[in-house]
Amino acid sequence: RRRHTRYWRDWSSDVSLPISVSPVETSGAVNIRGDEHEHGMEHLSEEEAARVYAMRDDRNLYQNLVSSIAPAVYGHSEVKKGILLMLFGGVHKCTADRINLRGDLNICIVGDPSVAKSQFLKYVVSFLPRAVYTSGKASSAAGLTASVVKDPDSGEFNIEAGALMLADNGICCIDEFDKMDQVDQVAIHEAMEQQTISIAKAGIQATFNARASILAAANPIAGRYDRSRTLKANLNITPAIMSRFDLFFIVLDSCDEEADFNIASHIVSVHQKKDEALHPMYTTGDIQRYIKWARTLNPVITPE
Repeated sequence: RRRHTRYWRDWSSDVSLPISVSPVETSGAVNIRGDEHEHGMEHLSEEEAARVYAMRDDRNLYQNLVSSIAPAVYGHSEVKKGILLMLFGGVHKCTADRINLRGDLNICIVGDPSVAKSQFLKYVVSFLPRAVYTSGKASSAAGLTASVVKDPDSGEFNIEAGALMLADNGICCIDEFDKMDQVDQVAIHEAMEQQTISIAKAGIQATFNARASILAAANPIAGRYDRSRTLKANLNITPAIMSRFDLFFIVLDSCDEEADFNIASHIVSVHQKKDEALHPMYTTGDIQRYIKWARTLNPVITPE
């Protein structure tokens, strides 16, 4: 695929810097984050708007949305609730001191092997057009944030966008998060809390937006989660990184004959009948349009 070059202008130094980014393939999906010029129901047809209003009037909307998230994954309703809340997001705030408070959620799923952690990440990538999937073991600090490279033809310095920059206004899914080196984990501190990426390399000083939620999946140190130890003792993650995650989900593979039978029956049914075996209340398009409309609202907590 061809790479497109965009130019970012540094007004303080009066220099235009070329930024190389890869095109985002939407595959016909609805971008729930929307564009700045889109508001409310203007982008929806009459039929789609009527469907959104019908979902709004559903008294059991929350549970129906949860059951429609990743229908191919059996159970894990609590994890699906967290992912649904991450897709909706929160309200970005700016204090009187011009300090930006992020409204996006960062979630980490910790658990035993073969409990569908990676399946949740793959679902989010397929659900959201502006989502980037990467593996912690194969990712470096520059690959996650940004790097400065010299163009061999022109001799100019280009900024190569990393995963977090490409996922701006979207979600960055990082698998095998515990396999990342400590140095690479430090590089995403700023992106997870301040939602910006600062660069000071090769005479270039710039700050870029990285307004992305992070959905990470990690395995315990010993392979399986030790219930007798704390969460920190089970993870190879620094306390600074842990403090930047809003939700931790611990998924255990317990020995339960009935639960194993239900999971096996669900997997066999999905392999045999494929989409006919899944009966979600709402389709993916319905959920995307409803979330996109809901994100245009900015709820305010009253003094009462």
